[in-house]
Amino acid sequence: MNTKRLVYIAIFTALITVGGLVSVPIPFTQVELSFQTVFVIMAGLMLGGRDGALAVLVYVAMGLLGLPVFTKGGGLGYVVMPSFGYLIGFPIGAFLTGILRSRIKNVTRGNAFICALIGMIPVYAIGVTYQVLILYYYVGSTWAAAIGGVPAIGVLLLKDAVLVGFAAALYPAVHRAMRYRAA
Repeated sequence: MNTKRLVYIAIFTALITVGGLVSVPIPFTQVELSFQTVFVIMAGLMLGGRDGALAVLVYVAMGLLGLPVFTKGGGLGYVVMPSFGYLIGFPIGAFLTGILRSRIKNVTRGNAFICALIGMIPVYAIGVTYQVLILYYYVGSTWAAAIGGVPAIGVLLLKDAVLVGFAAALYPAVHRAMRYRAA
């Protein structure tokens, strides 16, 4: 692994961290609006599947080791937080986005957006499933209460789709400026 790759991985780890620290609680839910997902997906777009996922894994490892990089802090206790499922899905989303993008010879804004949206699928699939399971089995919420938190996911998905659209629009220019060869 060369220095340039390490620097870009570190930059995206930092961006994901900052994106998580800037968050707004959604009233009546256990979910917060943050900007992590867009930086996770951008890591896959810009760095490729392997390096994008590695940037996310470094971020998750830092949080689990106790550094306060997650939206509500850090530490192993975060595993029982309803939002931890999204963190599980993040490296998969970055990897999938990067793999899809790498299979396209001439990446345009449109197909970067499609790759990014597809990359968001495992993030939300794992995140929502984990959230409902934690709320039902660990927190003790009834099924209705656990499912009641799911409408907030629509707000998050809409926010992330708009931000990913913005990122995809900037993708060609940023990719040229980075001159990064995805691994």
